[in-house]
Amino acid sequence: MTETITTAPAVVAVTESAAEQIKQLLTEEKDKTGLRLEIRGGGCSGMSYGLSFDTEQEKDHVVEAHGVKIYVDPKSAIYLKGTTLDFQSGLEGKGFMIKNPQAKSSCGCGSSFSV
Repeated sequence: MTETITTAPAVVAVTESAAEQIKQLLTEEKDKTGLRLEIRGGGCSGMSYGLSFDTEQEKDHVVEAHGVKIYVDPKSAIYLKGTTLDFQSGLEGKGFMIKNPQAKSSCGCGSSFSV
């Protein structure tokens, strides 16, 4: 009999372009080992995303992709399952884009949402 081990899908998917940008920015951050993605209360739609450089904390979900680590606390993970973190640059500027399939609505700036 063969034993099958199933691993849960990562809380957050990270695109290659986002990972490259994180790597580049991390070189300027002393004592930080990855990017923290979190949900904060507030914003015009009720919840907002937070991005900051950090180190792993106890109970964090750690997503490793394309050579970078993303840290997500357990409460934020509930609202971020299935989310993709991307980085885009174009005529309208450049920055990280968060594509969250759980967001039922979001504000015009894209930094806050509701579920």
